[in-house]
Amino acid sequence: MKVIKPDRLHVGDTIGVFSPSWLVDERQMFNQGIEKIRSLGFKVKLADHTFSQHYYSAGTPKERLEDFHTLWTDPEVRMVLMSQGGSTANQLLDGIDYDMLRQDPKILSGISDGTTLLNAVCARAGIVTYHGPDVIWTFGLKMTHQVEKNIISTFFDGKSIELEPNENWEHRLKPDLKYPGWRCLREGKATGKLVGGHIRILANTILAGYGPDFENTILFLEGTDNVARTHSYITALKLHGIFDSVVGVILGWFDESELEETELNRPVSEVFLEETKGYDFPVIEIGELGHNLENYVLPIGCQATVDATEKQISIDEPTVA
Repeated sequence: MKVIKPDRLHVGDTIGVFSPSWLVDERQMFNQGIEKIRSLGFKVKLADHTFSQHYYSAGTPKERLEDFHTLWTDPEVRMVLMSQGGSTANQLLDGIDYDMLRQDPKILSGISDGTTLLNAVCARAGIVTYHGPDVIWTFGLKMTHQVEKNIISTFFDGKSIELEPNENWEHRLKPDLKYPGWRCLREGKATGKLVGGHIRILANTILAGYGPDFENTILFLEGTDNVARTHSYITALKLHGIFDSVVGVILGWFDESELEETELNRPVSEVFLEETKGYDFPVIEIGELGHNLENYVLPIGCQATVDATEKQISIDEPTVA
């Protein structure tokens, strides 16, 4: 399927916001995020059920799907932005009208459980989607100049982008944590289409039958499970044959990966190298991908190059039309 890039954003465009998964329980941060978006020159349109609640989800699957379709078919809306992640976005997969999405391609952005929709829409509709920004955990918190510049470059300029370590990196819950910078875990250089996201959510998306085609891709991964559970997901990806297809890997931050039994702990990077022993694709580890820290935008479906040896990552083509 030919990859379609949505039109770039312009000042004055309308951004539509919906909640595909977890209920909006951080209302102050949500409001801060909306104000930040407006300060950048955008109008904001909230979906009808943005603040709804059905147990732990932001409304029933029908309500959330209706919100998604309503925003997408609204000619004023040029970007559909998720409020945050959660656990139940996969309830929308069977109901999405993927043919309809292609009729008016729009920017779709989110993170965490958003991994589900981002990869499914790119795989089924052929539209580039954007892993990173959401309302609460991106625009609702302090944003460094480097990350704001990356967001603007991705959605406004659409030019090829050279990524580099964030000089002002900080873990939001552990400000004293030292950032080791980018690390080469396995040498080499590769070019391919970006796919990926939260490793557990990606595994669930693959199980549901909505995962991406991994052939000749750069796979990026982050997570929020302990190292033992994360190990099982890495093994599942290997057994599914995914590492036979990818040409490179970007490992991000695996938040809360430590076990309570500290003597049993080991780095996720060590586990990944152990499970992929015998493969020769390059692996780079970065800190601008994951939970409780600032993320660069990674456009799923766009071509990127990873040079693990030189610790370089580039998005090699325009990210928007």
